[in-house]
Amino acid sequence: MMGNFDDKYEIRLGNSEDIPAVMQFIDEYWKKGHILSKNRSFFEYEFLEADGSVNFILAIDRNTGAIEAVHGFLKSSSGTDTDIWGTVWKAAPGSPGFLGMELVFRLNKMGFYRYRLDIGGNPKTTIPIMRTLLRCETGKMKQYYRLARKDDFCIAQIAHIPKTSVILREQLKARRIYSAEELNGYDWEMEKHNVPCKNKAYVDKRFFHHPIYQYETYAIEHAGGDKIDAIIILREQPYKNRKALRIVDYIGEEYCFGGLSAFFEERTASGEYEYIDFYCLGMEEAYIREAGFTLREDNDTNIIPNYFYPFEQKNVDIWVTSPVKGARFCKADGDQDRPN
Repeated sequence: MMGNFDDKYEIRLGNSEDIPAVMQFIDEYWKKGHILSKNRSFFEYEFLEADGSVNFILAIDRNTGAIEAVHGFLKSSSGTDTDIWGTVWKAAPGSPGFLGMELVFRLNKMGFYRYRLDIGGNPKTTIPIMRTLLRCETGKMKQYYRLARKDDFCIAQIAHIPKTSVILREQLKARRIYSAEELNGYDWEMEKHNVPCKNKAYVDKRFFHHPIYQYETYAIEHAGGDKIDAIIILREQPYKNRKALRIVDYIGEEYCFGGLSAFFEERTASGEYEYIDFYCLGMEEAYIREAGFTLREDNDTNIIPNYFYPFEQKNVDIWVTSPVKGARFCKADGDQDRPN
């Protein structure tokens, strides 16, 4: 199969000169008007490396010079310990069967990363392919939510108030930080044992220097401690005259999450937010419940929206794949917290 594709296509990583053609491909075949097809500066923020390479593998027709398939990826860290999340994966209509899959195989052979993960795959198409052809672990992220003490909701649709069982245990300090340098007290070496492996450079670029979204980053510490035990990242989500607060990433000791109940209570008690929600997979559920959160079950009659651009008042499932068991997924991984 590889030889046949090589006869017809040049298959390689992209570079800065390919950017206009990749953006045009996204607009034509992925989604008309997508931010990656019309905002070059954001495209470069996401995919352009300092050496001029672009984190897309491309299949280019040798006769016409046209791109016929693309597969983008985002790195979880800098250096040799990086894992990647797949994103924008598409073959043009009329291209040979399995051309898109061939790009995944080629990417896997390049060997510059440790593990390739996916988040947001279609459970009817992509997920079965990843499960059968690549023997990946697949699953559905869990959405947890904690409602504010309100009588009316606009963003969420609340049919019942769930019973929560906050565990009274040591409450940890959540200290707002404003630069990655303030995270030097976290043991980043420990992250090399986690999947995905995130480092300080990733957090710096992803959350402190995002060109569009504003994130809140907090260092989680024990009282009187001299080190950072975990990091939590939040983002406000406005809709009309209301707001939700979304936990988009959590890095570090899972046990610490259960000690943040007072922090979350303070955020919702302000009356500014309808609720806090948290999409994740691979974290101990008991610690999340200890912080006062409820798991949105499949039969939950409450609606905690995920889509805001455009807004859709419906529950949304997010599917993921990983080549190894025990990977942790959060809402900001890959392209899931990307502006449209």
